[in-house]
Amino acid sequence: MTDAQSCAHMSVACLNQHELVRKYRCDACDAVMMCACDEAIGQAHLAHQLSHGVDLETQDRIAVTDGFVTGICNECRGLPAASAPAAAIPGRTTKIKRYYWRDLMFAEMVLMAQWQPDHPDAAQEDIAAAHKRFETVALETIKALHARAPKYTMREPSQADIIARYATTIDTFRPAYAEATEKGAVVMLGGVVVSPEVYAARQYEAQGWSVMPLESAPLHALFGVMMWLLIEHPGDPRSQRVSFGSRTAFEGKVPGGEISMRLPSDFGTVGYGRRRAAAIDAHFGIFTPDGFPDRGALLDLFDYWRGHSENLRQYLWAHRDADVDRARRLVEILAPARIIDVLRYLIGGYSDRYVGWPDLLLWRGEEIMLVEVKSSGDKLSADQMRWIADNHDLLKVPFRIAKLHRPSRQPTP
Repeated sequence: MTDAQSCAHMSVACLNQHELVRKYRCDACDAVMMCACDEAIGQAHLAHQLSHGVDLETQDRIAVTDGFVTGICNECRGLPAASAPAAAIPGRTTKIKRYYWRDLMFAEMVLMAQWQPDHPDAAQEDIAAAHKRFETVALETIKALHARAPKYTMREPSQADIIARYATTIDTFRPAYAEATEKGAVVMLGGVVVSPEVYAARQYEAQGWSVMPLESAPLHALFGVMMWLLIEHPGDPRSQRVSFGSRTAFEGKVPGGEISMRLPSDFGTVGYGRRRAAAIDAHFGIFTPDGFPDRGALLDLFDYWRGHSENLRQYLWAHRDADVDRARRLVEILAPARIIDVLRYLIGGYSDRYVGWPDLLLWRGEEIMLVEVKSSGDKLSADQMRWIADNHDLLKVPFRIAKLHRPSRQPTP
């Protein structure tokens, strides 16, 4: 290995693109450093982030060994800036906000730092108003910069790209849309205003399918019940004690006790799945006592572990009895091997894979189908498009989209 003091750091890898002050590990000397272009903002506003970084895949805390070094990041090397788009959440759905999240935060920090010395006695409402104003100023500045010279390539696969790439079947329905809608209910069915999901479910039932609402919650509950023993195992060297408030109490708006449990520091990451590969295989061996998956064994374990898994299910927001009941129903409906496939998929990167699941589960005899329901004008989210790709490549569950069009509109993908 090259000595860090003499190394030119020709090849480096960013530990975590989602940190504000990014850390880079040199492939040659193994030194960990930051780029000098972040030094001013880091020293002024983010001193707490300068001694360590967090590896994205493993969540390990990595000590910075070489401080700030000139010419480390892509931009300082004359290369295209590495993009790391943030997830789309309320208030951050546009591509500008998702791709330029780091630039926006830096700009807001600088503007606020310039304002504060002249307003040492500002009231909280004035500070909040200044923050809001500077968010707008920073956003408009970044938009103008992007229009002149885009820093990031923001091309992402469109819904049409995903549908075509994975040869996704689309079932088209043309319900009457209600003039007066309620929350989530926009289409007419038998003189009643219902949700698109309910409408689609009734259409599939008319075709002889049995239908269960799915989305993500029953999968979270299934995972919590069937995997708690592995995840909470005290023998995991990265197991640590975590505490959080009861989700049940929170939803009931009542005082609730604190829940304490053991959880690996890297739970949910791709790194956890790799690190615990042997333990994961051993855990799945419990599901195949005679060498092959058995529904009876899975149901027995589900019933026995339901109570024991309460803490993990609370942590995962999979605490509602109705969702746990639907999780058990999944074990009754899906082939045992399919249940194991789903659990293996989730344990391989839970934080990225627990969202985006389709709305409906259909079954007819041994045949199953997952269906994502989209009303007129609705588009697939980024999580849903990622799930479609993963399902095609990994899970391989029959899947289609139910598209509800207004009668006057022509179908579009």
